[in-house]
Amino acid sequence: MVTTEAKDMMSELHNRMPVILDTQDFDWWMEGDVGEVGQLLKPCPSEWLTAYPISRQVNNARNQGPELIEPLAA
Repeated sequence: MVTTEAKDMMSELHNRMPVILDTQDFDWWMEGDVGEVGQLLKPCPSEWLTAYPISRQVNNARNQGPELIEPLAA
């Protein structure tokens, strides 16, 4: 996983976040010049992300399943 400095809401959780690429940049990432693709190593726009509370069971690697990331009832 490639990370970058966290910003906005992600910085409240951790100082790093995954690099999330726009689909239009996939080919550039895979085939571009190493010196140039570094420009992609930045936080994605905040509008791409949504935050909501989920089960604390996600913190245990033995727990598996999509239900772990379902939003908790309010």
